[in-house]
Amino acid sequence: MSEPASAPKSDLGALIPILGLCGFASTFTMRLIDPLVPTLAGEFGQSVQQIAFVATAFSSCYALGQPFLGPIADSVGKLRSISTCLAALCVLSTLAAFATSFWALLVLRAAGGAMAGGVIPAAMAAIGDRAPMAERQIMLGRFLVIMIIGQMAGATFSGLVADHIGWRAVLVIAGVLAGGGALLVRLVLKPRPNAARTPLSLAGAIKSYQAVFANPRSKLLYLLVLLEGSLVFGLSPFIAAILHERSGASPSQAGLAIGAMGLGGLVYGVLTRILVERVGPRQMMRYGGLAVALAYFAFTLPAPWWTAIGVFLLTGFGFFLLHGTFQAQATELAPTARGSAMALFACFFFMGHATGPLVMAALLNLLGTQQALIVFGIGIGVLGFVTPRLLPPLGSRS
Repeated sequence: MSEPASAPKSDLGALIPILGLCGFASTFTMRLIDPLVPTLAGEFGQSVQQIAFVATAFSSCYALGQPFLGPIADSVGKLRSISTCLAALCVLSTLAAFATSFWALLVLRAAGGAMAGGVIPAAMAAIGDRAPMAERQIMLGRFLVIMIIGQMAGATFSGLVADHIGWRAVLVIAGVLAGGGALLVRLVLKPRPNAARTPLSLAGAIKSYQAVFANPRSKLLYLLVLLEGSLVFGLSPFIAAILHERSGASPSQAGLAIGAMGLGGLVYGVLTRILVERVGPRQMMRYGGLAVALAYFAFTLPAPWWTAIGVFLLTGFGFFLLHGTFQAQATELAPTARGSAMALFACFFFMGHATGPLVMAALLNLLGTQQALIVFGIGIGVLGFVTPRLLPPLGSRS
């Protein structure tokens, strides 16, 4: 099968902003619960660990939906798949705003996670279809700039809105954003003319995944990104509780700290071209792991809540130094089945999202906060150091 037909270059000008806004809507929804964990624990009479499981359920369903959503995107078209998933996410987020029990919230957030999973991987695959490899990591960086603002806004405004209006308003706003993104894709973006698409079938899905795993780099890349997701995002659901225990931080203050991860990613997005050209993907991986490790070590120290803003800004910047290189490699695993390749990439990454909090919860109970952070910091530092040796980026220098 030949490589998919590319879109006219004139379409690229609208593609990145529109898909970035779709990514904004998805990531805004993704991190909403983190600053609200103590609030929701009181609202529904549950423990912090039980409320943190809402985030795990979202991430698990995000991951588990990927093997199905990838072939669907390759078959029906990535833009159509993105708009449909956003429309469903709009409905589910709005319903979650009216949840009257913990279990209703859990189920609706889990279903929302599955729909959110149909947005970003398909968007990155669409960029991969249109952008040459020499420019792809840079264009993905531009996409990430807008997407990361959504992540930053989701965590930050979740806490602020919850403090002043209530947590239910947060989910209504998320629903409005998802609905707006769906409408924008339908009205503005057009499918590629003469794009080769395989009819949706079980055999076609199997063929797509066979094409992905025919590349010997696939298995190792997916394993590494699973570890990355676990080590970076295993801490997120517990940040608000840690800050509240240390200094009585409110949801809005915790949201500012968590949202700083997005600000660190925004710095990465703005500097992507300079980093790729002057530092190189190998060194970006090493520096990324080191930056997150140092941030975790710094978070072990008792300090006022506002110092966590700097800690998680560094965490976000370091994470995207590492993750941006993983993303660029994933777009090249299977050019004829990019939707499936990126869906599996997201599947493993969000399985890391889902398992990381479980591991962190166990370590917090067994070792305490400081020792658990040190274990995770050592883990991400080692990952950043060994990854360029295990999986050197294609065409990069040492």
